[in-house]
Amino acid sequence: MDGIERFLRILEKGEWRQIGDIASRLGWTQSKTIRLVEFLSGHGLVHYRRSEGSVMLDPELSALMRET
Repeated sequence: MDGIERFLRILEKGEWRQIGDIASRLGWTQSKTIRLVEFLSGHGLVHYRRSEGSVMLDPELSALMRET
């Protein structure tokens, strides 16, 4: 499983997660994790609360991932 897939699996349940926690689980820097979150947020795949440092998978994508 590649890093992006692991990232998406962490968010799969559709709950808000702290970016620092995600970065730790993946062994990534917080900067790298934020860059990915900002990219995915820009494409509507995740919701990003910059002020709280949290991210959540878009509910429709989360439901689709659970179906597969």
